[in-house]
Amino acid sequence: MSTPTTNNSARSRDPFERALHAYHQLPRAGRWGAIGVIALGGFFVLDSVLWPIADDMNRRADRMELVLRRASARSEGLPSDVEQSVLAHGPNTVPKAETSGKEKLAAAIAEVFKKKNINPGQDVRPAQPLPGSVMPDVASALGGTMGKTVAEVRFEGSPEAVLSVISDLDANPAIDAIGDLRLNYNPGTKRVGVQMTLEKWGVVKKTARGGA
Repeated sequence: MSTPTTNNSARSRDPFERALHAYHQLPRAGRWGAIGVIALGGFFVLDSVLWPIADDMNRRADRMELVLRRASARSEGLPSDVEQSVLAHGPNTVPKAETSGKEKLAAAIAEVFKKKNINPGQDVRPAQPLPGSVMPDVASALGGTMGKTVAEVRFEGSPEAVLSVISDLDANPAIDAIGDLRLNYNPGTKRVGVQMTLEKWGVVKKTARGGA
């Protein structure tokens, strides 16, 4: 007694194997038609999805290349001290109103010392006017003159903690400059006392009488 032949391809649960089996069952014209449908579907996927993404990425790359070329062209011929200043201080930002700068300065100081778990002594002075020759176009556009807010900060800590605090303050974008820095090392306690001034430049708005 013979055993019926089992069609493994027809009974396979793998959709790919079942599709491949169905493809081989088609006549030659049907197989060519199936290949055409698959090729046409692939073309539509490329045309509607992949190629637009590639075109967008190419456009972005072209814009970035153009920006870099313009920046490189503008940097040619600059004095070496200007180049070194840009590398040391990073990109410039346009000064805002002095009152807003004072709030950001105080918030930046509080944030840095809170992370280091240090309680500093702090005294923020009223805005000090700067000479009228300092950024007159920027200041007049905002209806005032340039001034700077100065915060006097005093604290004590280990050499490592002091170095970390000073580094974080110097890198904070809300602080424009460290105007003065004095360090006093105590060999007995192996701690460093720090006195420093932090500056934030901004535009002091003129009053109704014309003063700043």
